[in-house]
Amino acid sequence: MKSLRSIGLAAFGAAALLGLGMSQAEAAGKPIHAPPYNVEVFARGTFNGWGLGHEMKFDAVENQYVAYVELTPGGHEFKIASADWATVDLGAADDGIVQLGVPELINSLKYGNLYLEVADAAVYSFKFDVSDPDHLTVLVEYARKGGDGAQIYIQSYPLPGDPPPTWYFDCLGAANPVVGAITVKGVLNARQNPAGGVIYRDNQQIKGVAYDQNGVEYRLNMTRPLVFNGKANTSFTYTENFRGKWVSQGSTPDLFMIYHYKITVGPMGDVKREIVFYEDGCR
Repeated sequence: MKSLRSIGLAAFGAAALLGLGMSQAEAAGKPIHAPPYNVEVFARGTFNGWGLGHEMKFDAVENQYVAYVELTPGGHEFKIASADWATVDLGAADDGIVQLGVPELINSLKYGNLYLEVADAAVYSFKFDVSDPDHLTVLVEYARKGGDGAQIYIQSYPLPGDPPPTWYFDCLGAANPVVGAITVKGVLNARQNPAGGVIYRDNQQIKGVAYDQNGVEYRLNMTRPLVFNGKANTSFTYTENFRGKWVSQGSTPDLFMIYHYKITVGPMGDVKREIVFYEDGCR
């Protein structure tokens, strides 16, 4: 059994080495590698709209780039690439089929996407091995439990800092406007469509509180699942209108509004929502 004094000396020795500018890996005799590319490298695919959402961090000891991606069950296409698609653009070297736990050879074949299929919703590690420049490989493995790749968001109407919206309903008269605020909580899922493109499902919980000039309260509480198709590698816009009801908490009629929903998905996978409510009558 080592004495406390010998343990202390061993610790001091390691600290001294690190104090001389050596990393723990160097102190342990492991080589340190410089990244082979002078640009950021990303895992880009149908799971992120071929965008830049999953940067691969360089591991100088293992000589590989690593990213962690949350995937939904089903098939996913991807490549290893830089932001400009020019400095780095690596895909299929043969059939392009990537199997979990098996290194897949990749090269600069233009338009040669890699294809991966997973059975479980989880977080997977993407490891891009650059130790042999003539035999670059990518290895995808299960990393940990995850959700279903969903994007969770909360959007307020009006936006923070904006004045509250004012609505006018014929049954209440122009002298009795309604002022309120609405919160939209949503979960956006994107899954690859076997026929091509991506299937989007935006499940929303919409709640609001409003008051008229006489102090009568109105409450809005509704859910809305929206399902639509989009392209994976280009921008598109989807719009839909549907009806919502403000339930009167007094003797006044219930108020109806049109909820105008517009979502734009950019070519880099960025999402923008525009939500507008306007009057649709009384009951």
